[in-house]
Formats: sequence, C-alpha cells, structure tokens
Amino acid sequence: MKFYDRTRELQRLDEIAATGTDAAHLVVITGRRRIGKTALIKHFGEGRAGLIYFFVGRKKPQILLDEFTSLLAERIPLLKSVKITSFEDFFAILFEQMAASPLFIVFDEFQNFLYVDPSVFSTLQHLWDNNQDRAKGAIICVGSIQTLMRNIFEGNKEPLFGRATAKIHLTPLAMEVIATILADHQCRPKDELLFFTTLFGGVPKYYFLLDRHRMFASRRAEIISGIFCEPDAILQNEGRELLIEEFGKNHQMYFSIMQVIAGGETQMARIADSAGLNTGTLPKYLDELISYYQVIERRVPVTASRSEQKNGRYHIADPLLRFWFRYIFRNQSLIELGETVRLTKKIMDDLPTLMGHSFENLTRDLLTACNDGSIIPFVFDKLGGYWNRTGSVEIDIVALDDTGENILFGECKLSGERFTIADARKLKAKAAQVVWNNTSRKEFFLFISHEPVSPARRQELKNEGIGVVELSQMLKPNGNSI
Repeated sequence: MKFYDRTRELQRLDEIAATGTDAAHLVVITGRRRIGKTALIKHFGEGRAGLIYFFVGRKKPQILLDEFTSLLAERIPLLKSVKITSFEDFFAILFEQMAASPLFIVFDEFQNFLYVDPSVFSTLQHLWDNNQDRAKGAIICVGSIQTLMRNIFEGNKEPLFGRATAKIHLTPLAMEVIATILADHQCRPKDELLFFTTLFGGVPKYYFLLDRHRMFASRRAEIISGIFCEPDAILQNEGRELLIEEFGKNHQMYFSIMQVIAGGETQMARIADSAGLNTGTLPKYLDELISYYQVIERRVPVTASRSEQKNGRYHIADPLLRFWFRYIFRNQSLIELGETVRLTKKIMDDLPTLMGHSFENLTRDLLTACNDGSIIPFVFDKLGGYWNRTGSVEIDIVALDDTGENILFGECKLSGERFTIADARKLKAKAAQVVWNNTSRKEFFLFISHEPVSPARRQELKNEGIGVVELSQMLKPNGNSI
C-alpha cells in the first residue's frame, strides 16, 4: 500500500533537514504503535544519502552494539575491523561523523535503551551538550511506548530533559484520507467509511494489513472473523500488545475499566458499579487513563458552564481499542473454545449499535474538516454533544460560535428514512432546554444520515425547519448548506 498524507509532519522534517546543514537537532517522534512512525521516517529518507537507521531491540548491550557497528561500517569502512564495546564510544563516533557532514541518525523504539543500558540517556546528554554546536544534521528518537518517551524527554529529573529541539506527535489520519484509501481500493467511502473506521479508525497500519491480506473487498463478517476472531488472527491480541507494557503491573485494573466503558457505560457511578470499584477509588484510575496514558477522554456538554463541568462522560478515544475491549477482550472464553462462528455472529448482531455511536464521532470529525459554512450555515468555534445531569435530555451534535449568536442542534441516524416529524419536534423541544443565550440566539436544526434520504422525506423535514445532510455530502469538498 502506498504512503498517504503526513504532509505537515514531512514539511516539519524537511525544515529540520534544511537547517541541519549547519546546525544540529535532537528530534523526538512519538505516537501509538501502528500509527506510521517508521513509514514516515522511511518516506522522509527516500533519496537522502545521509540517513542512517538503527532499530533498538531489547538485546544484550554488546549484541546491539555489534549490530549498530555493522550498519555504521557501511558508511565508515574502517569500522569493519573495530570492536566497539561501549555506547559512549559509539555515540562519540556518531558525533564525529556529524561534525564532518550532516547526518540524520534515527533510533527507532528509542525507549528500549531503558532495557538495554539505561546509562545511554546520560551518555547521550553529555555528548549532545558538548557537541551540538559543531554537529550537523539530526538525531531522531522514535518511540511507541508514549509514557516512557514522555518520561525520558519531559521528566525534569531525567538526563535528556529539555534537550529536544523538535517534537512530532503522530495522530490518526484524517477521515478524508481514509476515504481516499478506501476509494483507491475500490470501496465506496459513502458506504464503507463508517464500517472501516468503526474498527480501525485512522491508523494506517490496519489498512496496510487489509491490503496485504486482500480483504478490502471481503464481506464485513469475513473481515471481522479473519482479522479478530479466527485462531491466530492478526489483531486478536492487539489490545494487549498496545497497552500491557504501557500499563505495567496495574493492567488488569485498567483493562477492567476499559471493558466497562467500551460496553457502553460512560458515567462514573455506573463504571464503578460495573467494574466492582467504589467511586472513591475510580477517579484516580480514570485520571491516569486520561492524563497519563491518554487512552480515554472525558467529555462534557459543549455548552457546559463551570458548574456543569462535573457532568462528564468517559469514552475510549481509539476506535480499535473500543472495538477490541467491547468484543474481543470481553469474549475470551469463546476465543479459547475456538468458537469463531459464534463470536463473529455475536459481534455482527451488536455492530449496528457500535456503528451508531461511531457515526456521531465520524460526523463531528467531518463537520470539523468542512467548517466553512458549506454544511453548517456558520463557522462554529465549538462542536460536541449535549446532555443534562439526569440524562433525560441528550442531543448528538451541538455547534456554536463565540459570538453567542448562532447555535445548531443535530441528531445522527444510520437510516435517514427513520427521521420523522415527531423526531423533528422532539429535537426542537430538547433544544429549548439547552441554556445558552436563549433570548438572543439564532437556532438551526439538522438531521445527519449515513444512508440516502428520499426527496419526499427531506421536504417533510424542511417544512418543520429541519435540514438534512447525508454522509456523502460531508465527504465532498463543497457540501450543500442546510
């Protein structure tokens, strides 16, 4: 599969390369596993003779040094007969080479030095401090275990604290890019984007795997079964592989909480009850999952005042993890029994519910991407959802601007034909209960449908003052305003 997007990140690396002709940089690149960090470096390195790539495996120090020396000897033939026995000597040679000509030296999975030889960090700090003024190019440290990378470069007691001259954090690809990937593989985005992003979000490696196994054209049940459910399925252990090392010894507690949230419980009291925790203990773990591990997010109503900030709900931010905890981790017994067909059916039966929730997230992403007045008839400054304290009033989409003049209320459904006049009147009634500049605001109403809506149904809703937009309209550069 070809390389997609990353325009901003490549531009930043090109800027670093341009200034690296007479200066040195220490670059930190982070992002979850599978997000495309190595692919980014590979793409950046195409045609660059001065790039040297080292993968930091968890090996004995001398074995790793021998591997690194062998790679470096391709550039410095004299090293073929030299035995380097310390990382201090190895890095000293690198800096000598960088003083002579610009080099871009990549250490992939840099955090693994913690397990190989932790003294590498202080060694690199010492050599960097003494050589950065005469070196040229960049040392690029790439890492997947984000908690460790933050500790290494942001911990104020760590040797490399404050040394990074540039930081790049890779996030999932935008939904428009995923739509392009699907179109390039003969999938119609307006039909398939929601399904694929419900499973895989914007993580490019998962689409590479689909391409590698020729599964883009497969039926949905076949994709789920082949990727997640069958014995030795490629992503059956993905949640564990992504998180156990991040979470460490408390992974069972965190996994239990994430399973409950993935199952649909989003309020603290109900999460605590389902996870078997008391409400006094749970906030500590939730705060860690949000702030430190960054795998769940706390959402508040988009109109929330300071007093309403307590009315938060918790969600798993990563679609793959949400899917994995909802269906795979929860059903380990079926996996152990080899009940592939039964598990696949169980997932397929519930999948429309999960896709309904995912459609709300997809809608927010796409509306944000086309925030130019083409879909919503004003440029909004905030976009989210609304719910009151009791949960008796909930609205999927609320957009507003900072002028205090314009606000839009929207509801999402997979089938637009299910929108009725009663739904239109109900949405307006709920909107009236949202406290936000009630006496002076201009209100707009919108139904968002994944599937096509008939002209007759559109007209009925228009007569009630409700606009209708389909997913296909949001995927176009210029959608039709409501």
